[in-house]
Amino acid sequence: MGNEKKFFGYKAAIGAFLIIFANLGACTTLGTFLASLSAYSEHSLGAVGQIGTVNTICNIILSVVAIKALGKLGPKKTMLISILACALHMQFYTFATPGANAQSLIFMYIAGGLASFAITFGTHAVCSALIADWFVEKRAKITGYVLSGAGIGAAAWVFLAGQLFKITDYKNCYRIMSVLVLVLGLFAVFFLIKTPEDLGQKPLGWATDAGSAGNTADVPGVSYKDALKSSTFKFLVLGLLFTSFGGTVFLSYAPSWWQMNGMSATGAANWNAIYLLLAGGLLLVAGTISEKLGTKGFVFYVCVAYVLTFICMVVWPATGGAVYMMVLTVIFGAAAYPVNASIPSFVGTAAFGPREFGQISATLMIAVYIGQATASPIMAAILQTAGGMGLGWKICAIAVAVGMVFLLAALKVSPMKDKK
Repeated sequence: MGNEKKFFGYKAAIGAFLIIFANLGACTTLGTFLASLSAYSEHSLGAVGQIGTVNTICNIILSVVAIKALGKLGPKKTMLISILACALHMQFYTFATPGANAQSLIFMYIAGGLASFAITFGTHAVCSALIADWFVEKRAKITGYVLSGAGIGAAAWVFLAGQLFKITDYKNCYRIMSVLVLVLGLFAVFFLIKTPEDLGQKPLGWATDAGSAGNTADVPGVSYKDALKSSTFKFLVLGLLFTSFGGTVFLSYAPSWWQMNGMSATGAANWNAIYLLLAGGLLLVAGTISEKLGTKGFVFYVCVAYVLTFICMVVWPATGGAVYMMVLTVIFGAAAYPVNASIPSFVGTAAFGPREFGQISATLMIAVYIGQATASPIMAAILQTAGGMGLGWKICAIAVAVGMVFLLAALKVSPMKDKK
């Protein structure tokens, strides 16, 4: 019992939650200030909106770097880089000046690149790897708690940004929020982010696992190199490409669709906030749901929820904007949110085991970022067709369904299947 009381893993999990809460939440606020950045700098909204393109491209590139950084630097230093980059990216937005000059655009694009360091070095993959170091037992449940920081952080920081924006300009909003990022992030990094090796402890459940021998090679699972060569990995990449595409389209275009069909901007923002809050709450119990349903059941649950979300989006205008249909859309969308946050961690662990979970999970996130990168150009092409955004929702439903098939196929041929 004495050793149990000294177990530091839960504090490390709180630290990881704070890191992802600060990084992803703060980076999500760009949408709140995009119009103000455009108006102040006198650049077109389209030009300023390319911040998102820069960010996505950098996410893909830096995902590879983050994998190596995590292995060489460890989670503490990797997360420290993410926090410093997150605070600095907000400061770069304040360097913009009026006059539609190239310098302002460069500063904003640099900010988008710095945000990528925050996202790749301090969110899903790195935080999940830290939890994998601390927990053999309860891993899915604790991972779900930690990754809920993504949804809760997005809702909280967007709300904070909106409140600050009522009393000051966008530059002061960013300055205030950058200080809050540093306070939360540095506290977590220096006081909570520690590994079992740092403290001479064993992961929770170590004694009941094959890893009790105390050697990494004895931990159950597949090596990183063997995982990359497997058909399971290829199926997972395809599944994540399709599902992350659909999930990103919903996150990016849902408020616009609601406004296109008669909802006010305030109403759309309120429904989106409700969606993010509910999604954050459901992410808290995503690990528990995964344990109850099993990984295959969890994949089926979240993917079907997204398909139902897209069906609701298509049907909603025909109902005259019925509130009950919005309620269903928000509920199904929130239930499906783990597609954007938890699937790489949960499915990656189930498919390959915990042995080199950090590297495998980080690599799988590259597929997620590529899927996200395809959302904007594909939707831009769809919007030029006669079907417009309504057709886009139908294509998203098909994409997520196809992704689900690939994810389930990956689990079916998993090298861990015969070891359980």
